[in-house]
Amino acid sequence: MSRTKRSRTRGTARKPAPRISSRMVTSPTAPTPTAPERGSPQPAPPRDHDFPHGPPRRPTRMRISGTNPWSVTVMSFFFLTGLGVCVLGAALATSVLLSLVAPGEWPNPWETLIIATGVVSLEIFLGTVLACLCGFMYNYTARFSGGVEVALTADLTDPPPTAQALQLLTRLHARARRRFDARRP
Repeated sequence: MSRTKRSRTRGTARKPAPRISSRMVTSPTAPTPTAPERGSPQPAPPRDHDFPHGPPRRPTRMRISGTNPWSVTVMSFFFLTGLGVCVLGAALATSVLLSLVAPGEWPNPWETLIIATGVVSLEIFLGTVLACLCGFMYNYTARFSGGVEVALTADLTDPPPTAQALQLLTRLHARARRRFDARRP
């Protein structure tokens, strides 16, 4: 078996000659493995995360100890307005479809749109007031309970056994270090 060399000459780059193998394959179903050429790039193994041998990232913990009631009111108003527009569109499309399928059996689309607008307006007003009251109630209860703690993580699966072992070793090392420091005079 011959190897081809790639020459690095100035200006011209030669194409490597095709590789010719003189091996005889005895079985067509089981090809003989060939060793990769020296210097040929090998594909890197797939990685599940950035540092496969390092400790996994700890989840970010965030404590929500209070809200701004005005922000809650504004956000709930915008959210409920968008939801109301979607409900109006669905009600109008359903009314038009029913008037095409069975004309005269259902109210016309304009009557449906007027009724749906009244219902959506009431929903937006009551939902916004309720969200504002919930913001005030959360602030009141968060004074006593400390609020809600949320852990944010990108990985929702269990860590692999090597990562679990690294976590255990890290905890054991920290515990041993604390005991050692406590015994020092």
